[in-house]
Amino acid sequence: MLYNLCRAGSLSCKHLSYCTKPVVATMSRIFAISDLHVDYGQNWAVVNDWSDTDYNNDVLILAGDVTDSLELLKSTLILLRQKFAQVCFVPGNHDVWVRKHRDGDTNSIAKFGQILNLCQRIGIKTKPTCVSCIDNSKVWLVPIYSWYTQPEEDEIDSLYFPSSIESRRMSREIWSDNYNCKWPDGMLTTISEHFADLNDDFITDDYDAPVITFSHFLPRQELIASSHDDDVAVSTEREFLGLPKLDYAKRQGALAGFNFSIYAGSKYIDKQLRQCKSVLHVFGHQHRNRDRVIDNVRYVSHCLGYHKERQDGLLWGLRQWQNGPKMIWPVPTKDEAK
Repeated sequence: MLYNLCRAGSLSCKHLSYCTKPVVATMSRIFAISDLHVDYGQNWAVVNDWSDTDYNNDVLILAGDVTDSLELLKSTLILLRQKFAQVCFVPGNHDVWVRKHRDGDTNSIAKFGQILNLCQRIGIKTKPTCVSCIDNSKVWLVPIYSWYTQPEEDEIDSLYFPSSIESRRMSREIWSDNYNCKWPDGMLTTISEHFADLNDDFITDDYDAPVITFSHFLPRQELIASSHDDDVAVSTEREFLGLPKLDYAKRQGALAGFNFSIYAGSKYIDKQLRQCKSVLHVFGHQHRNRDRVIDNVRYVSHCLGYHKERQDGLLWGLRQWQNGPKMIWPVPTKDEAK
């Protein structure tokens, strides 16, 4: 599998080799965010406005979906690297979109490799990183490269669950990856299997400290639907904004007929994070925020999302962190949760 990826898209085996010497950031807090979508001016302004001094000793986990432009990705990552001591990143689906007028005849796997090479050049971490924290603890940050599995590809691995109001045709037509992702011919496995195999060197239970894993895509089906606490948090956010309660709270603003679970994630992710004995997993993709514990693992999604979603109060938790990243380690006190 790795051989096929290296041939198809310039992912060098040398680049993917496991870095056994830990990179240690001194006395840090760990923050997380995803889905910056800085192609939109309002989002770029939000990210640019994050403090230049508050995070200087801290580490940021960035769980994918920054931009499909390599130049803008580079500018954004450099900006974040100036604000944080370290930035740890996994690409998302938007990051590997291919625009023919700009990217030529490349494919999304090749672009994934270009992103990893860019990160290596500018000092962004895409391999396991060891961090010393302000409470004198140590923690490993372990990326999990991933993709989603559609039910027709592998119904066992897919996170899909049917909806009585779903339209498969509409779901396919409005899902932009179906137009903007390009895959090499002759792939021998599903796309999610390809990316899962890239993690082979990282997936071990030999880490000598607690492990925080992170992916762009969702690791479990239970995280797709909102919980009671999520519904309450969204209602509270909408009340703060002077908005009425949602007519269909469980849809959380989703378009009627669209079934996100088709494109949500893969069970490979949860299998791999548990092989690492992860205590906390950060993910994104959904543009709906989550913070809950399932089978002794804490799952956190803290997405910036789109301006309209923030206006509609659908991204609870952002206001508490001033539209910035959320502190996830050590667990913040109420005073630290701004």
